[in-house]
Amino acid sequence: MTNTNEIIAGGRTAEILSYGKDQILKLFRPGIPEHLSSDEFNISSAVFNLGLSCPRPIEIIDYEGRKGIIYSQVVGITMLKTIKKKMWTISKQGRKMATLHRDIHSRSVSNLPKQRDILIDRIQHAPLLTTEEKNTIILKLMALKEDTKLCHGDFHPDNIMLGEKKEWVIDWMTGMEGNPAGDVARTILMLKLGSTSEGTPRIISGLISLIRNKLRAAYTKEYLDNSKITMEEINQWIVPVAAARLTEWLPDQEKKELVELIRRNLS
Repeated sequence: MTNTNEIIAGGRTAEILSYGKDQILKLFRPGIPEHLSSDEFNISSAVFNLGLSCPRPIEIIDYEGRKGIIYSQVVGITMLKTIKKKMWTISKQGRKMATLHRDIHSRSVSNLPKQRDILIDRIQHAPLLTTEEKNTIILKLMALKEDTKLCHGDFHPDNIMLGEKKEWVIDWMTGMEGNPAGDVARTILMLKLGSTSEGTPRIISGLISLIRNKLRAAYTKEYLDNSKITMEEINQWIVPVAAARLTEWLPDQEKKELVELIRRNLS
């Protein structure tokens, strides 16, 4: 078996390790349901076969009692790290985000999980909301237009890799087919309400908030200026997307802000 090297990155569900020549291993953490690795492999394969600039999934393996996916390695740094190093490029990166997102949304698919089904399931399991609120939100969602466009499901600067000559969109675990307006709504919501960790100095939190706002403004303007989707359509998705996001691991403060946003809109 090829030997792994150092851990490159880590998240809540998996660690990323170097693996042989020009490959990485996404190694799922203990306790993560096995079907998630096969689901991600199938979604990533479908996305790669569309010709999008993303890592190529090679195979699923068992490694030290854990499931993992071997991917081709892409060379670059995340857009998030680029913004931190070169804050004067925020607007440029926001425009680049929008261009990449529009390219994703230009592809039609028919073999991926359905956006509406995913959102309904998450809304039904969302904490902090009453049954009546959940039912009202699901009715709002059912009235929104379905589509069969490729959506990333978690599109933000840490899932974009910037190389010297090209960009890659990574982490397709949440890939789905649906309405691009819902995918854009999620990105805008994350840039608007994403919270800093507890104990972060107020001045740093304020700076991060300014950066997010500037990035969100540039991203939103560029996307709307060059697509047929309107801000009104995007806003219709904000409440269902916010409710679904409550099922994710988020700081308590961010969940509180999501609930307040939902209730303001429902009232």
